[in-house]
Amino acid sequence: MIEVNLEELETFYKDQLEEIFSKEKKIIQKLLDDINKDLVSIKLSMNHFVEAGKERIDDKTMRSLKLFTERIRKETDDIKIPEKNITYDNLQDLLNSIKKLFTTINEIARKSLPKFKKEVQPEIKELNYITRKLGKKQQFLDKFIRKRYSEIREAEDLMKKFPKLFTLKENIENVKRDIETFEKEKVVLEKKANSLNSKLVELEKNRLFRELEKEQEKKFTLKIKIDDYLAFKKALKKMKVELERESFHVPNINLNYIQNFLKNPINTLTKESRDLPKFRALLVNLRHALEENKLNLKKDKKEKTIEQINQIFEEKYLLEDLEQYKQIEERIKQLKKKIQEQGLDKKIKELKNEISLNAVKLEHLENDLDKKNKDYLRYLSSLKKERETLQQAISNVMNEEVKINIMFSF
Repeated sequence: MIEVNLEELETFYKDQLEEIFSKEKKIIQKLLDDINKDLVSIKLSMNHFVEAGKERIDDKTMRSLKLFTERIRKETDDIKIPEKNITYDNLQDLLNSIKKLFTTINEIARKSLPKFKKEVQPEIKELNYITRKLGKKQQFLDKFIRKRYSEIREAEDLMKKFPKLFTLKENIENVKRDIETFEKEKVVLEKKANSLNSKLVELEKNRLFRELEKEQEKKFTLKIKIDDYLAFKKALKKMKVELERESFHVPNINLNYIQNFLKNPINTLTKESRDLPKFRALLVNLRHALEENKLNLKKDKKEKTIEQINQIFEEKYLLEDLEQYKQIEERIKQLKKKIQEQGLDKKIKELKNEISLNAVKLEHLENDLDKKNKDYLRYLSSLKKERETLQQAISNVMNEEVKINIMFSF
């Protein structure tokens, strides 16, 4: 097995191709040398045209001759003969350049030669002789490439895949650096989150917050209890609908009061005077409507609702609980006032806001980190696949197993 580093792969592979296809390369090199000699001869022949013209033609015709020679010399200079880097693509470029030279010679000769061809007959023959020789070598090179260069071309084409390995390697290195940076940033944000949460917990341990929490729990429990007393709300809702339809009439009934009560019963009751006159009047009207069967409720539902109403009149629990509810609300109000006076609510708000912003940053960072990790695995998988494919192809060319070593700069 031959092992070669990625950075040295191109040089190594070119050397191997030179050795494997040395016979073909020598033939091509000989052809290129001969073609180069013919190109030099064409440029020399242009000098012969100018020298001959100086002795035999007038100044005006001489300008046309010089234009003729300069055009041909320029096209000849533009032809690049491959030297060390001889490849199929370079040879095709050479063939195309020679074809272009012949086209230029024919075009300018057709326009310019009639002006001075009698005076430069020997030079025209010389140019024709050289271009015929060059044409034969061009044809031989073209035929040689088509018949005997296909295997070399396939081997050379593998080098076009080398840059992809470098690109994938660079992508992996860049993504890996990004991952390391994001992971460091994540540690910083997580430490900050822990610190902020600790500060919040410590702040919430304040006596005022603990008392406020207890009072809010009492308020919640008591609210559930009061709501249980007011289980007749469904019947009341039906009575409101029937009143709005004018199915029956109740004197001095306040539909707005009913609406407010159904929307927020406890809030409505706590705003009344202690004896709840509006509420009691409402219950009387509701009980009367039930007893007169004006709401068309089922018998068991109607009797149960009447029983609930009677219980409210007979017992004082609702009034006591409402009074207790108002006292709890007052204590909550006073506690919140003290918290505000000490600036604790502002500190809590600022801390929670900072915790929220930090959490958003951390979430975005984790999403970016997840994406980068997926990119890393994808690039790594692609690099592995590309390397294995290329190793096998190079091994086939060399008839020997080849391993490409890729070192990352993490």
